[in-house]
Amino acid sequence: MYIVKKNNSGEWIIIKEGGKRATKVFDTKAEAVFYAKEHYPDDYEVESEVQLGEKSIKFKAKGKVFIALIAILVLAIIVIGILIATGHIKLPSGNDSKDTPTNNAADHVEGVVYDDFQMHFLELGNEYTGDSTYIKAGDVDILIDAGSRKNSAVAIKEYVDKYCTDGKLEYVIATHAHQDHIAGFVGSKSGSTRTGIFYQYEIDVLIDFALTEVTSALYTEEYVAGVDYLVSNGTKHYKANECWDEINGAKKQYAITDNVTMDILYNKYYFEDASDENDYSVCTLFTYNENEDTHRFLLTGDLEKHGEAAMAEYYKTNGGLEHCDLFKAGHHGSVSSSNDALLELITPDVCTVCCCAGNQEYTSNNNNDFPTQEFIDRIAKYTDAVYVTSVYDESEDTFKSFNGTIIVSCKGAELAVACSNNNIKLKDSDWFNETIYVDSKGNYSTEADGGTAVKRRIWPS
Repeated sequence: MYIVKKNNSGEWIIIKEGGKRATKVFDTKAEAVFYAKEHYPDDYEVESEVQLGEKSIKFKAKGKVFIALIAILVLAIIVIGILIATGHIKLPSGNDSKDTPTNNAADHVEGVVYDDFQMHFLELGNEYTGDSTYIKAGDVDILIDAGSRKNSAVAIKEYVDKYCTDGKLEYVIATHAHQDHIAGFVGSKSGSTRTGIFYQYEIDVLIDFALTEVTSALYTEEYVAGVDYLVSNGTKHYKANECWDEINGAKKQYAITDNVTMDILYNKYYFEDASDENDYSVCTLFTYNENEDTHRFLLTGDLEKHGEAAMAEYYKTNGGLEHCDLFKAGHHGSVSSSNDALLELITPDVCTVCCCAGNQEYTSNNNNDFPTQEFIDRIAKYTDAVYVTSVYDESEDTFKSFNGTIIVSCKGAELAVACSNNNIKLKDSDWFNETIYVDSKGNYSTEADGGTAVKRRIWPS
């Protein structure tokens, strides 16, 4: 049963009977009732003033029981006080509690966007997997990565301009040098017109990867030229290792607003060669604090197993990384990222996957298409709130929205997820539960052509 009622803030909410958090929040009673009629036609009731009065009458009728309960409670408090005084019960010290999250947001509201802090995981305008995350904190605008292809720059700008009205990005981060993370920074050129993000916005600070082995023209010529263009126009450019070492004006932590910070996290591959380019990724932690409510948002680019293990080991030893409300799945939900060493440290409540699900651009093996079964097996230990941006449409050889652009936001104790297409969790989606036909090599088809019939993905029990 779902209850439509007015909360203490004067908002109308829909809450499951016995639940602690609202599933939907509305400005008016009419909106709330309309939504309930549409989604829970035979399973809701509206709490009216009459009902509230009836509850009051019933309460008074049980006055004697209430007095008895109060007497028992007072007696219990006296007994507990004696046990504390005699040392049989120990209260936690201030030091015991300082590292405990004040709000782990195990439940989140769907379909709501709060103003205080927003993280937008963007669709990129084509069928290729890539990353671009836009962050809005007060008047500060941040962009992390600009994949997946050069033409994504147009889609990214069109979206960002809905929120960024002054033409300025205070911070831009390029996590590593792969095309699916930097192509939109460069964009396309026609005469003197450039579509790339580097050329479309005033950028105060650019932070990028310390090391790379990429030799593509996109990086060595176009990206590097774009960085030079920014610096010549006043942008401050820092490498991730400079941030960690706090040299040349760079910082480990940036105060974004009065209650939001951005940390450049430790990654040993800022300082030494990696066997995989993805391990050079710049990793960031955004922390929101409002009174006693804390939310943490972790983004690790395409960090792989070795990079995650080194990061987890560092923070287990030194502290500074703990439960996170939001984790952007590493490397688009691949077999080699989002590993247990990191997940058991951050125990995420919500996970977003930036990919075009099922696209075979990297492999024809069903097991390795993003998001992979191995990733699902690992993340399922911590949350079923997994959302995906896009999905590959095999019949049209293009993309369509899975959840669409995913917005994760917070205000005070509340955490919310709202998606531009739908709020269906990955495990409940048609794509996830579709029957496909797989041959002995792992190649698959949606048509019965002699392969073995299997569900595309399985959620662990």
